[in-house]
Amino acid sequence: MSLFRNNIAQYSDERLMVEVIDHHSHAALTELHKRYSRKLLGYFIKMLQDHELANDFVQELFLRLLEKKHLYDPEKKFYTWVFTIASNMCKTAYRRSPMQSLSDDGFELRDRTSVNEDLAEKERFHELLKHSLDLLEHPHKTAFVLRYMEQFSLNEIAEITETSLGTVKSRLFYATKKMTEHLKAYDPKYETTLFKLN
Repeated sequence: MSLFRNNIAQYSDERLMVEVIDHHSHAALTELHKRYSRKLLGYFIKMLQDHELANDFVQELFLRLLEKKHLYDPEKKFYTWVFTIASNMCKTAYRRSPMQSLSDDGFELRDRTSVNEDLAEKERFHELLKHSLDLLEHPHKTAFVLRYMEQFSLNEIAEITETSLGTVKSRLFYATKKMTEHLKAYDPKYETTLFKLN
């Protein structure tokens, strides 16, 4: 059993999912949870703006993963498939009820803006970024979060959101335009340095 556990940690995501499908492997599912629960939690926090709800969604997602395991294609990347499920869950949540403001501890900006001011200035920028993100419509927010905060490629975002590459580019163009308009109030340099589509 110990040897199996040591080996399973070396499996690819796709092979782990095959173990779940073919052998109902609890160890494989646990390993997938270990690899993805934190990343999915971060995504849900950014999208749902509620830490407690985000935790619930992570647990719900892994239940859905078990229920929908027969729909997984082992030839495709697991992380794209799991984020497709996550994206659809957020879409359903948005339809059901309006979202509240982002929680104070639920947002992390990756260090791509080169903000080297003091802590107060960084906090001001983060608050402005959170507010700007909150103003986006759900499809634009989804594209923006997946691209700039979760680091997915344009093609991966198209697969996750089940839209065309052109639609993803259009949504990102709109989202970055709106975000830039708000962030220029903080510092005009972000218009050219913050968001890049390639």
